Amino acid sequence: MNNIVEVKNLVAGYESRTLIRNLSFSVPEPTFIAIVGHNGAGKTTFFKTFQQKVAYQGQLLVQGHNLTTLPNATKQGILSYLPQRNTVSFSIKVLDLVVMGLFRKKSFFEHYTTQDYETAADVLEQLQLTHLQDHDFTTLSGGEQQLVWLAQLMLQDASINLLDEPTQQLDVYYKNKVFRLLQSWVQENQKTILCITHDLHNLIPMNGYLLNLSKPEPILEVLSEETVLANQAFLEAGRN
Repeated sequence: MNNIVEVKNLVAGYESRTLIRNLSFSVPEPTFIAIVGHNGAGKTTFFKTFQQKVAYQGQLLVQGHNLTTLPNATKQGILSYLPQRNTVSFSIKVLDLVVMGLFRKKSFFEHYTTQDYETAADVLEQLQLTHLQDHDFTTLSGGEQQLVWLAQLMLQDASINLLDEPTQQLDVYYKNKVFRLLQSWVQENQKTILCITHDLHNLIPMNGYLLNLSKPEPILEVLSEETVLANQAFLEAGRN
């Protein structure tokens, strides 16, 4: 059986600086992976390799396929990505924004159907956001907006999901809610989530793994209170 994600001897960075050196690990089943590290440790660069947006050496395999042979991995429903900051500068209903998560499955100029909207509404209901579906997205709080973006991501129904600091600038309530949502998404929907985060405290009750890219030889570490606190102490001690 193929691993869901396999990273083999990955080396990546930019002309003036290599940020990731000989990174290797495999993910045999749907899980949550928290990616931590100092600023500049290569966390976002790591995501860019999955998106084929930065040159790299080594291999990235998803579901047994080398990513270089899957130029349309996102369109094929294998990968989805939620950037660190998403902005909308125009008025749009929450339901209309969420249904746009299906755009990669549509041909050019193909309209969203009644069934598409019903599916989007179902996702909002799962997240207990039905009361917001007719609201103007731009009037929502930051926490509410982030949950809506996650609803749109869920609608894409990709097997592997890359989230870049999804709880940045959220208050304690919404941080906890987002992490609980991600955990249930793995357990109930069998999705694999790679999540860049600085919120180590919220990782303590999570199931899954931690990958600290600031360590000389990063490996997947099983999430536990001991693991999280040890990595927090490592990061607080500064750069090696």
